[in-house]
Amino acid sequence: MNVARRSVGLLCVLAGSASAFAVPAIDLADGSVELLVTAPKLDRQTLAAEAAAAGGHLTWSSTLVAGLHVLKGPANGMLGLAGRLRVTDGVTYAAPAERHETLDQSVPYGIDLVAAPAFWAVSSAPRGAGATVAVLDTGIANAHPDLPVPVATSSFIAGETVFDGNSHGTHCAGTILALDNTDGVIGVAPQANLMVAKVLANSGSGSTAGIVQAIEWVVTQGGDVVSMSLGGGGYEQPFQDMINAANDAGIVVVAAAGNSASSAAAYPAWYGGVISVGAVDSSSALASFSNFGPKTSVVAPGVNVLSTVPAPASVDVTWSGTLRSARALAGAATGEVTASAIFCGFGGAAADFPSNVAGNIAHIRRGGLDASGNRYTFQVKVNNAIAAGAAAVIISNDAAGAFNGTLNQGVGIPAVSITDVDGNALEAASGIQTTVRNILGAAGGGYGSKSGTSMACPHVAGVAGLLIAEFRSRNVTPALLRQALEQAAVDLGDAGRDDTFGWGLVNVAAARTWLDSTLPPVCAADLTGSDTGGPDGTVDGSDFIAFINAFAAGEPAADVVLDGTIDGSDFIEFINAFGAGC
Repeated sequence: MNVARRSVGLLCVLAGSASAFAVPAIDLADGSVELLVTAPKLDRQTLAAEAAAAGGHLTWSSTLVAGLHVLKGPANGMLGLAGRLRVTDGVTYAAPAERHETLDQSVPYGIDLVAAPAFWAVSSAPRGAGATVAVLDTGIANAHPDLPVPVATSSFIAGETVFDGNSHGTHCAGTILALDNTDGVIGVAPQANLMVAKVLANSGSGSTAGIVQAIEWVVTQGGDVVSMSLGGGGYEQPFQDMINAANDAGIVVVAAAGNSASSAAAYPAWYGGVISVGAVDSSSALASFSNFGPKTSVVAPGVNVLSTVPAPASVDVTWSGTLRSARALAGAATGEVTASAIFCGFGGAAADFPSNVAGNIAHIRRGGLDASGNRYTFQVKVNNAIAAGAAAVIISNDAAGAFNGTLNQGVGIPAVSITDVDGNALEAASGIQTTVRNILGAAGGGYGSKSGTSMACPHVAGVAGLLIAEFRSRNVTPALLRQALEQAAVDLGDAGRDDTFGWGLVNVAAARTWLDSTLPPVCAADLTGSDTGGPDGTVDGSDFIAFINAFAAGEPAADVVLDGTIDGSDFIEFINAFGAGC
């Protein structure tokens, strides 16, 4: 019996650009790059000649470290030289010098847009302390210096650890709770606890089976908020049942609305009990890609959001001994493939792919039109290559320069882009042995900008964490917290709720005020002690007598309203609580 498994993918539509090696330190004045080269067996004159041939020059040689030199020249020439030197006998290291910056912490615009700093200034629970937010995504970068150590992790992807080989999950986690330190960025709830469930593979996709297991795991591990920046497929009753069970257990569930600029049904955002989040930009305008419609609850920042990512990637293509700069297509798998690069035209149809592309690398040109006159998408090209058996994909530009590309769904093979100039050379040499690399660092991390409702969702998950930390003692429920987010949102469209912005832009400071005025006060009526000390668990006449005595003596226990002053308001509050049997 064939059993269908519904697949879901991440909801990020634009990733920050990646470059060869990592992040080279480019001189902004002349566009040059410095290379660090360690070549104990090569003399200085030979290296100087190599640098000159690449349009540069040797600028420095160490007297302390044998064979350590600095070469400087044009970016393209230096990157090519680095690739040649790396395969040269006697060279142990050759790579661009990386960029270093002052350790100033940046506050992404979304933090202010959701009013997190205004909340932090008045909250009794410091910046989410005590709340636990679970990120169900592609995992987490190991030992990222700007993220807390997770309180619990689990991978629901067979054969993959919780390490984030994609970057999507790490980016979402940083928006929620990047640490308040001197590095990088800060999250919405920087003192909350992080829980990580890997439900999407490094390729960016996973099945419903893993997601429902992960939600149950969050409940059993004591989580408070589930953040799901993922989508795909249709309605599945077991998924709805698990969300209902999580809500009943007190879990707030937040999901990205989707990136199809559509009002069509999109799951899990459309399930009951889920806070569906659309995306706006820094001006609070609806993002061009954001879904909308009757299920949208609120919107949050989702365009060019700066956050944490895994360690810088090595993304490049090498043939004929020359390393060429490349950029990863967002949603493609990580890995390294060495095989023949077979030219496949525009890759818009199966006929474009020769039979010998199976097991090799498909080289495809950007562009081309389908029968309706629309340009072929990157997703169509890569899917066709996979159907033809390709092990990796290179898409070369059809215009001058480099470009970034995004896949609407994750794929299981590496896919990168190269410039038109390199594409022309590779097409002319079709069949040549080529290496494609798209490799993330194994540990540590960096920073990058992404766009999508995937980026809006964690803003709201972080807001939920702040409110739970603040109001847990007052028994805030998922339904009431959602109501607070909606009623206190900044109205951006038609008065009240509309299908474009839902209830509006989430505002955690206003939601705090709404909850504070809506929830009953903390019950402080049980004042008398038992034989072992402390309240006896019963609100009766002895509590009334104890309160009057404490009030007359000016004792702190009499400050029922917790405003720091013992006065008549405390007496009224106590009588109300006593009368209600608190």
